[in-house]
Amino acid sequence: MSELFSRDEIELRLAELQSRIGSALAPYEASAAARDLLELLRAVEELINLGTVDWDDDVFEEQLYGFPVFQSGQHLLRLAHVRKHLATRFDSALVARLSLLILQGSDIGVAFARHGVLEAASGFLSVAAMMGYLQSRRRHLVGLLHLVPTACRGSQLLKLHEALNVFLPIVEFSAAPMMGAQYALMVKLAQERLGIPEDPAAEVAMLDSLFLEPERASILEMHESTDGLQLLEAKEPIRPDRLFSAAELRNDILHTEALYAEFNLCDTEFAVAAALVRRLSKDFVDDDYWIRISPTELATLTAEAGASPALMAALTCEATTYMECLSTYAPFVLVDGRYLSTVSLLSRFIYSWRAQVLERKKRFQIRAGFIFEDSVRAALEKQRFVVQDIVRINRQEFDVVALRDNVIWNVQCKNNFIGLSRVDSDAVAFARYNRGLVMSYERALVKERNREHLLKMKLASGAVQHMVVSRFPVVTNNLRIVVFNHIAHFATRADAVLAAERPAIND
Repeated sequence: MSELFSRDEIELRLAELQSRIGSALAPYEASAAARDLLELLRAVEELINLGTVDWDDDVFEEQLYGFPVFQSGQHLLRLAHVRKHLATRFDSALVARLSLLILQGSDIGVAFARHGVLEAASGFLSVAAMMGYLQSRRRHLVGLLHLVPTACRGSQLLKLHEALNVFLPIVEFSAAPMMGAQYALMVKLAQERLGIPEDPAAEVAMLDSLFLEPERASILEMHESTDGLQLLEAKEPIRPDRLFSAAELRNDILHTEALYAEFNLCDTEFAVAAALVRRLSKDFVDDDYWIRISPTELATLTAEAGASPALMAALTCEATTYMECLSTYAPFVLVDGRYLSTVSLLSRFIYSWRAQVLERKKRFQIRAGFIFEDSVRAALEKQRFVVQDIVRINRQEFDVVALRDNVIWNVQCKNNFIGLSRVDSDAVAFARYNRGLVMSYERALVKERNREHLLKMKLASGAVQHMVVSRFPVVTNNLRIVVFNHIAHFATRADAVLAAERPAIND
């Protein structure tokens, strides 16, 4: 939302979009709609994860990822060739789901183009583009899934293979705009609470380039330890003809335990959740993908596992608004009196639960801070900053110090974090937390300026600039505070800081 709107106008817009989502879902029968949406999500997840496959065939990869989805009807022979090659790797059901999704993508891409929704239509120009587009919309589809049981109140059934045509327009025209409006409200209230001018270009950079939420130390930033390598010896063989399987889910859990072994993850409540998910993936699995369990069986299982009330509550979603549903990691949805989930939803849940458990460990917070500093160093080095081997000067600690064009850049790395589910749907809570962080960061900048003489003496330079990189996506007009999700543009921000100082110097 690039224009300036009042709080009342944004809240009215949110209410309208919530109503529109509810009206779009209302005619459908809840259980059937949930099953259809879960089937669609399976195909979407599989298409997105095609990128994890090593085909060892550059020609085929170009044919696959470059296939013109938008014009599938004109390239059926090429699609048949792609499908034939896919069949050499995957089982027939998976190939059929991927092929159908590509054809459906062609139809809806054309429909988007006819309605002038060109940005969405561009997501169907090729298989690679479709993978990226659906990755950006996957979270919304999961959010709709959790809204379906309460929003679908009718008896209408979706026609065969109609799920994409029904649910994706809801996402594109109502759900995604609702998230945009919510973020606009968060920005507005954050600016008001800070007492800074409203900026229509300001944004809250909640998600990274892969549309994932920020976290203190993601699994991609962790390194294997000796203890962790021993745990990985228990990995199970997985089916080569599937992209998702119950065994892969259990291996994902094992991999998480291994990479976070230094924090004794197996001795925390994560172990209870892991045991529960492992049991579900063995005793209640169907087609190596679906998890089906009755409420009574789930209650018995959680009791036997010793699950806490918090863990039991996290397994299901009781939210009634779309933004609340968007923020949940609950793996189960109630369908025909039974809980239904998938190995991919359980994987998403257990990874989120890992973060909640680790967040309570002080040692993890400290270690994650060092990992964060390493990530910032690496990002700066890619942008022609020469990172210095400086940790302490006169017993005073520094996070990241770098040189560029004879200017010292003293970068404070703030790994502050709060689960987005706690503020994503509550703009007031976000604004309150945001103000606390920004004020803290600005005090840190003052502190650094008061000791910059140490850096000048150490590096024999008279020019020092101070910056803060924040893990949490804060809203501020302070050029010296950079959100980590925008770290790739640190050099551009540094140039802006220097440019802003020149008039003052000239005066």
